[in-house]
Amino acid sequence: MNIKKSYKVGDNVWIYGITRNQNKLTKGTVIKILDLSELDFNDEPYYLIKVPTSIEPLLEIRTWHTMSQDSEGPVGSMRDLTDIDATLKMLSQTGLNYDEEHDPLEPTPEQIHAALEKSKTDKEHAPLVYKENKPKRRTFAKRKSKNEA
Repeated sequence: MNIKKSYKVGDNVWIYGITRNQNKLTKGTVIKILDLSELDFNDEPYYLIKVPTSIEPLLEIRTWHTMSQDSEGPVGSMRDLTDIDATLKMLSQTGLNYDEEHDPLEPTPEQIHAALEKSKTDKEHAPLVYKENKPKRRTFAKRKSKNEA
């Protein structure tokens, strides 16, 4: 596979993170090439990308690592997996966290199966909202009027 690592002004590129669906690529156009090496950034070029929206164009600054050369994806750094640490770093900068290890907050498959079995055997579930009983209102006997006495 031929990996494109340099772009020219006017080239079409596709980037993630523009729409609500984070896994969808959005088409943009390179409008300027920036050199940010004097600002303690990498020596590689940064690209100013214009993404059309319904309100006004959105401007994004990306490197070849975080944009795709075609609408099929993936981004450049995933295509070039020679340095996996740099690839994962670039992905985390774009907002996509890739973790091969199991998330400690996620339930294990054993816990999921145990919960399913427990729900099958339980016939009655406890109420979700507990309400305290309000005390009954005291009733008072009517007073006799002066005329009745």
